[in-house]
Amino acid sequence: MTFIRPFEREAVSEIILFPQGNAAKVARTMDTEQDAKMKIMRPLMDCQMGKYYGESLSNPKVLVGK
Repeated sequence: MTFIRPFEREAVSEIILFPQGNAAKVARTMDTEQDAKMKIMRPLMDCQMGKYYGESLSNPKVLVGK
């Protein structure tokens, strides 16, 4: 992932699927280095990324079809 605002930064993100019968449990990770500015922004980023992850997983059949 490449972030442009508020600070230019790159991160490695993974989507991990854990099969559970006819369904799957989904886990997402994001790994990036954080300096002092990023640590201050962390709570806001966690909130925004949580919303994004939730929205993107609300209908996984749409994502799989793309």
